[in-house]
Amino acid sequence: MVSTYKFDGNPMMEHNSQLNNLSVALIDAINDREESVRESISTSLYTLGMNQPHAVLLSCKDYLKDHPKLPETHRVLILNTMEKIIREKVDNITEPLAQDLIHEAIEEMTRAKDVVPNWQAAASGVLVALGSKYITSTFQALMQRVQPGNLPHFFVMQTLADLAAVNAFGVVPSLVTLLGTLLPMLGMAKHDNLRYVFSHALGKFSEAILDYLANMEKAPDKGVTKMMFSSQMFSAFDVLYSVWLQSKEGKLRTAVMNAISYMAHLLAPQQLQEQIAKVVPGILALYKKHPDPLPVTQALCNTLDAATHDASLMLDAQFPNLIASIFAQTIAAGPDFSNPNSVKNFNELLRCFAMLARSFGDRLVAFLLQKLEGGNERTKIVTLTIMRHLVNSATEQMDNKQALLLSGAKNLVNDPSAKVRKNLAQVIIAMAHHSYLDLEGGQKLIEFIGDLSKLMVQDLADRVNLYVMTACGYFKSRLPEIRTNAAILVGRLLGYLPADTRSTISKDHVCSALVLLLKDNASDVRTVAAESISLLHQY
Repeated sequence: MVSTYKFDGNPMMEHNSQLNNLSVALIDAINDREESVRESISTSLYTLGMNQPHAVLLSCKDYLKDHPKLPETHRVLILNTMEKIIREKVDNITEPLAQDLIHEAIEEMTRAKDVVPNWQAAASGVLVALGSKYITSTFQALMQRVQPGNLPHFFVMQTLADLAAVNAFGVVPSLVTLLGTLLPMLGMAKHDNLRYVFSHALGKFSEAILDYLANMEKAPDKGVTKMMFSSQMFSAFDVLYSVWLQSKEGKLRTAVMNAISYMAHLLAPQQLQEQIAKVVPGILALYKKHPDPLPVTQALCNTLDAATHDASLMLDAQFPNLIASIFAQTIAAGPDFSNPNSVKNFNELLRCFAMLARSFGDRLVAFLLQKLEGGNERTKIVTLTIMRHLVNSATEQMDNKQALLLSGAKNLVNDPSAKVRKNLAQVIIAMAHHSYLDLEGGQKLIEFIGDLSKLMVQDLADRVNLYVMTACGYFKSRLPEIRTNAAILVGRLLGYLPADTRSTISKDHVCSALVLLLKDNASDVRTVAAESISLLHQY
């Protein structure tokens, strides 16, 4: 029943009474038997809350408190609407109200000891929304539910993890204390669901710490260091890898893999050195056990990121087996462009090669060139894709290996496979953008770009205009070598293009851009611009 109040004629209090009555009426009715009506009432309550957040949130909080036997579905609808209002209007919520909302949401979340996902997740969402502003109050209230020797509620851990993900600056300074209470309880977690949420939380805590350290100039506490967490993470790392990762439950294994890959970044170098010899082979072995390769690849890439930091050589002994395994996975990975996870997995595998380039650039390039020389069509295509990724993403590491990469690419100009030549063209485009082609010099460079242009016109005729326009964009590069290469490429591409496809070219733009290069400060640029213009006589 809707409550009614008498306020002795005070207009403001009468307005508040009417607003409360309207709010309670909507809250009462929100669990309608018809879904369309439930959605309509939820929207109306949300709209009311957007205009009067304090009054509506207070009414929701009081209603939940006063109706402890309310059905779960009803409670979830109220909590979900509260979360939506808080996310939009958190700056309008006073601290006293925030404290009350935090208290009520924690009560809602932990009233049932067993996991009741919909209800408890809805209450957790309210807490995470409040934590965007009132992080200290929210986090401290949750930490009170983490007591030594008593395993915390599943959703207390889940909410702590989510808060770390959305507000690293507010959470990280308190993590040493929290971890000091949590980590001794790892051995008490016998069930997969608790092991899962502990692993998930440790992963999110580690991510938050890394984010905090990466943005130290904005951090509230400049005294936070990686070494503050190394010992704690090392003790947890061993439990997660040696015991929990052996689970047959895929969801738990995924959470553990993700956690240890982030925790690896927080270990002291000697600690990581001790673990890496078993961790990397252990992750690779999971490809055979895990139906979805993506989380395995993500964990592998993240671990390699930690192991190759500052060009560390701790993976030196493992490199031959490691590179062979990653290459085999890349060959098998596809990607299947109709499957987003397949594409993500393939891209993560490419990132693995970029990680290895930090420490083992020479050995990596030698491995790839060997694959180009003796591989079949599929092997060559994958190798070229890896090379293109390295050219674009490992620029510094590939800088002194340009000549080797260019030599390997040139050997495929006359490959009989059109698919190989198409991928080669894409590699050489990337090389041109990074000044690789300047290494050849003079006539050899022109001949090489001529071969490239023929190749592109033959296998990529429908994309020539795109490549021409892209190359024209590099006419404005600050480096004369890039402007020179771009002008040569444009001239040769248009010169070799068959007459029946020339109508697809944006001729006016290209001609104007080449004419402007005739006034370039660099003589080489002016020379090749003139040569390229001479090739456009049929346009």
